[in-house]
Amino acid sequence: MSLMILMMMTSLACIFLNKKDQYMGVVNLFAIWTAYSLTMWGGPGVSWSSLSNMICVDVFSMSLVSLTFWVCGISVMASGAMCTLRGNYLSFCWLTVLLCLLLVGCFMVNSFIAFYILFESTLVPLVVIIALWGQQPERISAIRYISAYTVGGSFPLLVVLVTMESKIGSSFFWYVSAKTQFEWWFWAMCFLGFLVKLPAYPVHTWLPKAHVQAPVGGSVVLAGILLKLGGYGIFRLMMTFSYGLESFGLFAVSLSVFGSLYAAVMCACQSDVKKLVAYSSVSHMAFPIIGLFSCSEVGISSAFIMLVSHGFISSGLFALCGISSELTATRNLSLMSGACRAVPILGFMWLVFIMSNLGVPPCPSFISEVLTVVAASSMGPWVFVILAVYLVVSGVYSFSLYCQLTHGSQVSDSWMGFDMVSPRDMLSLLLLFYPLVEVLFKWDLWSMI
Repeated sequence: MSLMILMMMTSLACIFLNKKDQYMGVVNLFAIWTAYSLTMWGGPGVSWSSLSNMICVDVFSMSLVSLTFWVCGISVMASGAMCTLRGNYLSFCWLTVLLCLLLVGCFMVNSFIAFYILFESTLVPLVVIIALWGQQPERISAIRYISAYTVGGSFPLLVVLVTMESKIGSSFFWYVSAKTQFEWWFWAMCFLGFLVKLPAYPVHTWLPKAHVQAPVGGSVVLAGILLKLGGYGIFRLMMTFSYGLESFGLFAVSLSVFGSLYAAVMCACQSDVKKLVAYSSVSHMAFPIIGLFSCSEVGISSAFIMLVSHGFISSGLFALCGISSELTATRNLSLMSGACRAVPILGFMWLVFIMSNLGVPPCPSFISEVLTVVAASSMGPWVFVILAVYLVVSGVYSFSLYCQLTHGSQVSDSWMGFDMVSPRDMLSLLLLFYPLVEVLFKWDLWSMI
């Protein structure tokens, strides 16, 4: 512990004293937090345990805490060139640190009311980041969309939590009985609040607008971590309340299955690379819902794997979007063609993350999708049919994206003069890809769920 404190003090000194490379101090800070969070896992067999009256952790929460530290550090690293150019880079770093701490609080807190407060507080740093470092004047419209959807959608959740507090007398996870009887409206109102945060169809329209206007660091954190709040909230609610879950589960699964197909079709219609990746996130976030509401161990495991793996994959895709758009000054796919011949290493990284996003074996997302289909088999054969169509459409837009970016009919003029990716950007991509490879050899991790 004393060594960790010394390292943190060194990182803070680097932030305030080294004006040239302030970002390295912040990155070091996130690296130390990540290492410390990993030491709290304690190996296989970790169960829900209380660290204090307000903080409890299990494998699900600690994995998301580690993901938060990792992705936030890479967000600071990937945003260095953009924020340095526009100024106030240290302000961006501290906003990212604040957002990181709020997210960690969400994943570790032991009270539904405290979770809701932190749940909504994460909106503030995100809005400030988009307002100060957004790329277009339309960022004000994006902020309005984010505020209206997230605050309005989560208001029913607040009503439920207040009702629960008055009826039970407590909002602590460990105190609330799993046999407490609430009607179907309880799950409907809670589901709406978490559905907006995922987001999933039909309350997803704020996400493409937010990603288009957000800087690359904001998109990395938004896709990598913030979207996991909805899935974690549903998981924690299911672990606490079981009454009425079966009757609502079929509706939730049906909505998610059709929503994933709709989002995949929208991906195939996009010409803006950031919007395409954003709709891809919407389609993939339907899988954790299907897995969780299948009410089976296989389904919960599939949701866990998808949430964690998607955090790295989507962050990598948005980092690639930021790198490519910085080189070409455009997000239009037709103007970004020819990357493979102009910048071969960038084309290779696009291939790696697109295949990971598609779920090609042995990627973790492939394991998650297979487990989700197995878990949803009890819902009926119609689930297989729709998911099969979804996989076909997903393959179409994924291969189309790769072909447009890397094998255009001719190298776009936008790429001329570029033959390399900066070391900092390349390191960011490698650090996002490394965990996907590492978890393939950690089968004991999935048995801990």
